[in-house]
Amino acid sequence: MKKRNALMISLAVVALMIVGCNNDDSNCIPDLTGELSSEETSFSHTWVLAEIVSDKEIDLTDDNDDNPSTDLFSQYSACERDAVYEFKNDRNYAFKQGQLPSGCNNKQTSVGTWKLEGNTLTLVSFCNMRIIDIEINTEKTSFFIEDNFNFTDAKGTVVNSNVKFTYNKVTN
Repeated sequence: MKKRNALMISLAVVALMIVGCNNDDSNCIPDLTGELSSEETSFSHTWVLAEIVSDKEIDLTDDNDDNPSTDLFSQYSACERDAVYEFKNDRNYAFKQGQLPSGCNNKQTSVGTWKLEGNTLTLVSFCNMRIIDIEINTEKTSFFIEDNFNFTDAKGTVVNSNVKFTYNKVTN
């Protein structure tokens, strides 16, 4: 269970670079400011986690069945699958996990400011800057984050795999 939670926490911190600071606010990364570009205005929406796909088949469920799959999303609980980015027009963002399903004990929220330049998404939150390479589909209805993780499968074997997270734009 710890390894599964490590992946879910990584949803919030999937990054190529994390720059931290100490408690002295003068050393903190400043919030991102300024008007949104037209590219950012188009991206400014709510995005819901829709898929987690691994390059390798992995069995994360301890259900007495040997049933590895590349579909990791279906192997997580509703609370773990409930992950949402809200990118707002005022340059603020929120990442929320486990908020909607009932009975979620590990609800998480992270807030901060954001910037999008091409395929580079920059997030500033709690004195940290995260720079994430993303891919946006042609229709601008989904974006993807890829990273490499170590998983401990149901048998206790560590499996290293590339993972692709898909977030879909929520339309009203």
